[in-house]
Amino acid sequence: MSEPSFRHLLSTPRSGSARAGAAAWEAAFATCYVDLCEYVLRFVGSAPAAEDVVHDLFLQLWDTPDQAHLGRPYLFVAARNRALKYLRHRRVVAAWIERASYEEPPMADSPEDECLRRELDVAVRRAIAELPVRCREIFAVRVGVSLGTVKSQMWRATVRLKERLAR
Repeated sequence: MSEPSFRHLLSTPRSGSARAGAAAWEAAFATCYVDLCEYVLRFVGSAPAAEDVVHDLFLQLWDTPDQAHLGRPYLFVAARNRALKYLRHRRVVAAWIERASYEEPPMADSPEDECLRRELDVAVRRAIAELPVRCREIFAVRVGVSLGTVKSQMWRATVRLKERLAR
């Protein structure tokens, strides 16, 4: 596995304690990267996935203010935890994909469904056309009026539409 270059991260100006933390991070990366990748590879079974897990770990550690704890045992425990998290996520994704494959595709509407939908559409349009002008305008959201007016006119329009469509 090749080691990626994180040198651009180390070139940012830092305070004295931050420089020491960056040095600890760089030392941990230089000494443990390959071993961590091989360790994680045993869990995840894929070299690219193992590299991603270890990269994510080191990127997270870069953002931590206290980098004095970057010892070998800590890194291996953190890498194992990230690998297990990766595996859990992969199982969840696989379960969702499997469920989606069992779902039946939506059935095409039958001619009867299409006919009923057209009849309902015609009935709704006719009922809206029979509303008083003010209700019809509000229902069609064509004017900029106060919220109270919109609410009352929408309520009236809905009541009238229910009455018309119930027949």
